[in-house]
Amino acid sequence: MKTCGNCGLGINDSNDLISCFKYKTLNNSQEDKTSCAYFIKRVVEEDGELLPPEQHLFLVQEQFKERRMKISINHGLRM
Repeated sequence: MKTCGNCGLGINDSNDLISCFKYKTLNNSQEDKTSCAYFIKRVVEEDGELLPPEQHLFLVQEQFKERRMKISINHGLRM
């Protein structure tokens, strides 16, 4: 389930609240984020450390770039 508590951009705050690194908002950790374009599952490195929110945001932005490239390339080949 996509919740703020499962998102790599979420920073644990207090009282079961999560601060969103991207949007700078404070949300309930169990808030449903199925429609959030920036939701990303938490990534754990080989040494067991969780990637920081900055790196999670970078990964999401790179995914957006890849999608745009595929769309522009595919539309350019159509006649």
